[in-house]
Amino acid sequence: HVDRGIVTDGTLTTASDPSISAIGDCAQVDGVVHGLVGPAWDHATVLAERLTEPASRTEYAGSRVVTRLKASGIEMAAMGDTSPMPADSDGPLAVVSFSDYARGVYKKVVLRDGRVTGAILLGDVETVGTLTLAMDRGTVVPNSRIPLLFAGGVAASETAADAVHAPDEATLCHCNHVTHGAVRYAIDEGADTVAGVARATRATTGCGTCRHSVESLLAAATSQLRRLA
Repeated sequence: HVDRGIVTDGTLTTASDPSISAIGDCAQVDGVVHGLVGPAWDHATVLAERLTEPASRTEYAGSRVVTRLKASGIEMAAMGDTSPMPADSDGPLAVVSFSDYARGVYKKVVLRDGRVTGAILLGDVETVGTLTLAMDRGTVVPNSRIPLLFAGGVAASETAADAVHAPDEATLCHCNHVTHGAVRYAIDEGADTVAGVARATRATTGCGTCRHSVESLLAAATSQLRRLA
């Protein structure tokens, strides 16, 4: 059965034939067609578990999506939920925004309880990497909101520290579902440049917002080798 995509439920089983599953761009999962690589990998993870463990009750529960577009010299990035939240939601809501129509720049960051829940950056996306990390890790951002919108993000030093000290199971590259542990392993196995890590793990080959984190891990590994020497 096809609507805007092949209709499936959260188990990724098609509505018309329980022996067939659909994932990725072609699938309409619980009414939603995602069309992005991040959700496709999430679909694949769920389906792999269900196929290898028939008793599994795992279902697709949605993805945290970061969309980045560059076309005709215009850059745009969007992540999370930037819509108005219900009045009865937990935690105070804050919206930080900036508009410069002459330069074609618009920025909006939505926070709940001091944590980034969504953002839109148009025309200037320099802070997309640090905003993505802050949202993914639930970091409480500084009281000064200006660094969320302009170069420096949530502070480059804090972002680097986050990457270096993040647990192995934490996701570093959302586009390709690469963990910090996978990148550390690639570095231990000899990948000593961003390009080398990309070849080994595919990290940085999607939207590119994880590049700073990969660079931080490479720098930390180099520093450790120097200390040992």
